[in-house]
Amino acid sequence: MPAVVAWLRADLRRFDLVVAALTVGLSTLLILALPTDYDIGWPEVPAGVGAFVLVVMRRRWPLALWCVAIVSAVVFVTLWGRPTTLVFASLVLLATACLRLERLPAVALGLVSAVVVYLIALVGFLPEGTSLGDTDAVIGIVWSALAVGVADAVRSWRRSTEAAEAQRQLELLASEAQVREQVSEERLSIARELHDLLAHNLSVMNVQTGAALHLLRSDPDQAETSLITARDAGRSILDELRDLLSVLRHEGSDAPQSSLPSFDELPELVDTMRASGLDVQWAASGEELVLAPAVSLAAYRIVQEALTNAAKHGDHTVSLATEWEHDGISVRVSNRLGASTKSSSDGVPGHGLVGMRERAIGNGGRFATNNENGRFVIDAWLPATRVGEIKQ
Repeated sequence: MPAVVAWLRADLRRFDLVVAALTVGLSTLLILALPTDYDIGWPEVPAGVGAFVLVVMRRRWPLALWCVAIVSAVVFVTLWGRPTTLVFASLVLLATACLRLERLPAVALGLVSAVVVYLIALVGFLPEGTSLGDTDAVIGIVWSALAVGVADAVRSWRRSTEAAEAQRQLELLASEAQVREQVSEERLSIARELHDLLAHNLSVMNVQTGAALHLLRSDPDQAETSLITARDAGRSILDELRDLLSVLRHEGSDAPQSSLPSFDELPELVDTMRASGLDVQWAASGEELVLAPAVSLAAYRIVQEALTNAAKHGDHTVSLATEWEHDGISVRVSNRLGASTKSSSDGVPGHGLVGMRERAIGNGGRFATNNENGRFVIDAWLPATRVGEIKQ
């Protein structure tokens, strides 16, 4: 049976042919089963063919074909005084037309059909003396109501199915959009990590190799120290790149824990920057709190990027202030701008500043930059968690 249904649904023309054949066949059997004997003759042949054709074509012009069927039935009953398959065809066409209409117009059309079919039965072919409430007369009203009811149920089912499908499509689109957003956020996160990692360590390597080249003949020991610092910066690049690649190669909970830096490693960062020739004046204050891993990395990267920018664009002297507050960590980095930076500045933030802002805001913090008396100032604040709260 499912195979037959699938075969019919594969081509609606097959379905319409089956419906038309069933309509003509069943209506003929019902007419032959009536208790009154009617003289069946040649008019039934064109009437049956006409009913078959009308039902087969019902999807194109259902309302117009219903009018043709009901008028033809009236003419047939008036001329020959006996029931016809055209009446049953009009009921099928009524149901098809009601599928295309809203509920109130469909009910109105059903009432018209019920009245016409009732009068056809009462006046056309039922025996004389049949009362207005006779079952054989009222059955036409019941059939019309049944056609309207079936059409209304099918219409409601179709709309419910369409609404469910539309909701499913919306959920699918929303899911795809969420996946794209997550992928985009991951890409931005990786891009920020690579930018901060490469910008800082390559800057250190550039400064140290330049110093080594300058001191190679005059002070070989100091040149060796600079080369060692450059080598360590290169190793740091390799180690952190290895961590990032390990995360990318794994999915979900299988991803290894990355050894990316944290805010606790800030002293090593300051020492590295001082070794590269940057005069870092660091002032730390407040009672230390616990930073979540993402916040700790963000705080470290913000300071790292700020110090790197100061080394690139400043006068090689930078003030760093970290203050532990009651609910977070405040970071302030300021440096006097170099002459080349002042002349080339166009007010457009670079990727470093954008990355720092995204890190701060993305972790529930704040970020701001401004110029104070010729000094470029970076102010950032990130939330912290007390030790007692971490365990809960």
